[in-house]
Amino acid sequence: MKHLSIALLSTVLLLGQSQEPVKVTPGIPAVTPPASATTPPPPVTPDTVVLEVDGKKITAAELDKILASFPAATQQTLRSRPQLLSQLFWMQKLAEDAEKAGLDKQSPYKEQLDGFRLQLLATAETTFLGNTLAVTEEDQRKYYNDNPDKFKEVKVRVIYVAFSPALAKPAADGKKRLTEAEAKAKIENLAIQIKGGGSDFGMLARENSDDQASAAKDGDFGIVKQDSSYPKDFITAVFALKQGETSVPVKVPNGFYLIRAEEINQKSFNDALQQIGPAVRKEHLDAELKALQAKYNVKIENPAYFAPRAPAQLQQVH
Repeated sequence: MKHLSIALLSTVLLLGQSQEPVKVTPGIPAVTPPASATTPPPPVTPDTVVLEVDGKKITAAELDKILASFPAATQQTLRSRPQLLSQLFWMQKLAEDAEKAGLDKQSPYKEQLDGFRLQLLATAETTFLGNTLAVTEEDQRKYYNDNPDKFKEVKVRVIYVAFSPALAKPAADGKKRLTEAEAKAKIENLAIQIKGGGSDFGMLARENSDDQASAAKDGDFGIVKQDSSYPKDFITAVFALKQGETSVPVKVPNGFYLIRAEEINQKSFNDALQQIGPAVRKEHLDAELKALQAKYNVKIENPAYFAPRAPAQLQQVH
């Protein structure tokens, strides 16, 4: 079983490797494929023999059945790199021999297989529940009304001032890197200028923002949603703003932001339905699982059973 696990790991590593590109020696013309190579191959039916291994012909239907036990991504890799199938077949041979020897009925392999089966079926049932739980229109409308920010989209402009550790080397362009204290002082000064109304946000962004992409567009940062992949504090600050309002300085891991909410748009219920359905179903599933966990909450009756134990001694082989 240990060797089989190593083989499985090796297979996964091999599946993740990319093939070497074909190298052509300069001065040597590329080989032109024969005309027949451009002719479409005959259609593959379930009975079509697609490979041979150990003298046995394998049909498309048989190979489909074998590949079905693997995740979709692995199936795709094996179909695109069929030379890896040799590992699959010798692993299959080892597994068959293990079953013939009754290893799947012996400890510790039986218990390990039972554990894998338990986890797989529990995951399958969770997925099944998540896909089939009933969701009514009433549930959907309640979710929509209870979570208005989830269906908001905010178009923002930003000014970003970055900072680096005090001992950091100068930037490639020779520009001095600001410390956190210097960056904070700079962003606070910009916030005062904006609040005073004497300075244009776009002009300040062009002249001061370290986010070059948005600075070139007067600070235009695009649309921000609740599920956008920005730091949590950034998202929180965006959705706390009213239209036309500018935030106080917001600290993120490597800098500070000033954020201005240019437009706030609320999706209608109908436009948000594709987003609402899965969210409500997940909410129902979480409630089901929480109730199940509460029902099977463990109460320890005898702590002595769970005291640390010495590892099992290996049996001497005679």
